[in-house]
Amino acid sequence: RLPYVAGMGFDVLYLPPVHPIGEAHRKGPNNDPAGAPGDVGSPWAIGAADGGHTAVHRDLGTVAGVARLAAACAERGVTLALDLAFQCSPDHPWVSEHPAWFRHRPDGSIRYAENPPKRYEDIYPLDFECEAWEALWEALLEVVRFWIGQGIAVFRVDNPHTKPFAFWEWLIAEVHAHDRDVVFLAEAFTRRSVMRHLAKIGFGQS
Repeated sequence: RLPYVAGMGFDVLYLPPVHPIGEAHRKGPNNDPAGAPGDVGSPWAIGAADGGHTAVHRDLGTVAGVARLAAACAERGVTLALDLAFQCSPDHPWVSEHPAWFRHRPDGSIRYAENPPKRYEDIYPLDFECEAWEALWEALLEVVRFWIGQGIAVFRVDNPHTKPFAFWEWLIAEVHAHDRDVVFLAEAFTRRSVMRHLAKIGFGQS
């Protein structure tokens, strides 16, 4: 389909998350909490036994396949963009390997994501200000560098305004120190002052 895409004049091809999708609390259509057998779940509920943010869902292919797609895009003057959603499903390897990276309730359980009145039992938010924040930030930077290594040059960042601005300022500066042409797009619907600040710290468009 790449000749068709390029022939329409598009110069960016965007992929939603391509990673393994969690099984725990998997949602049905329209955020239905009663998911049925066979429901694919939300691509933004990232992580399963097959891996996390640097893995590809087995039904979609492989990491090498993403690299080949990026190269084929480049041959046609198209840049491959990937969704960057820094959150995890309850099945993400980080949940068991690094439980300190997540927000916890008083009873010790990990808190799932909420945007009242919506609840996202299939997603665990990362705690960017946890005691182990330095290790978490470095791990997230390595996710970005990993996909740059596969030929990704544009990242559509999911809800950047719900994470600390200091994190994005640091991450984008670290990336641009070696890969100046990588573009970060902010998927943010919020106040103008916040949007302006996202632009100041390195997001190219919102």
